[in-house]
Order: sequence, then C-alpha cells, then structure tokens
Amino acid sequence: MQNKTSPPLSIKLNNFLHRIDCKVTVIALVNQHGCSLKRIRRSKNWLLTGKQSQLVEVSEQLQQPKTIWITDAIQKGLPKPSFDLVAITLSNPDMTINRLIAETSCTLIEARIAIDKAEGLA
Repeated sequence: MQNKTSPPLSIKLNNFLHRIDCKVTVIALVNQHGCSLKRIRRSKNWLLTGKQSQLVEVSEQLQQPKTIWITDAIQKGLPKPSFDLVAITLSNPDMTINRLIAETSCTLIEARIAIDKAEGLA
C-alpha cells in the first residue's frame, strides 16, 4: 500500500509588499507552519507554497483585517472537495437545487444534472 502525499500547492499573492505592514512577521508565520513565501523574480508578486493542510493552518492564523486578503487567496487556491451529487440527492429526496448548491458549492448546472439523474430524467 502506497502512502499518498498531496503535492504542494502554490498561491500567488499579488502586490504582497504593498498590502501588508510587516512582511517579516508573515514570513515567520508561514515558515513556522512549514510553508515557503518567495518573491516571483523581480515583480511585486510573491508565491506562497505548501501542502493543503499547512496552507489551511496559515489561513487560520491570518484572520486579521490587514491580512484577510491572504486568507481569501489561499481559500481560492485550495482544491474544491468532491461530492457525489447524485448520491446526495438520492439519499435526500427533498433536496432542492439551492440547498444542494449551498451544501456542496457546486454550480447550478452540476446541481440540475445531478437532480435529473437522481430522478431518472437524464
């Protein structure tokens, strides 16, 4: 049995230096959680790299108003969890499209297709 490790994810932080007060504090926090934060060539943009679990920990630590944009960038860069939408609609026959979208963050089209398949229409 192989041990599957998730590949590192990279999150681009645009205009990093101009958007935070103290880069040393943020870099120390990132390093503390096993991630890295490096400048992209000579640009204003930086790259935050780490495993998904490490990035989530960093995101939780950066919940202050001045660094919430970093948390938002991390959340956008994380992979979406996958759900079996048809199985969810079969197990909950009263499931509405809006509720399915709210609970799984799927798109409207994905929700409609799943409900149609569950009802035998597709």
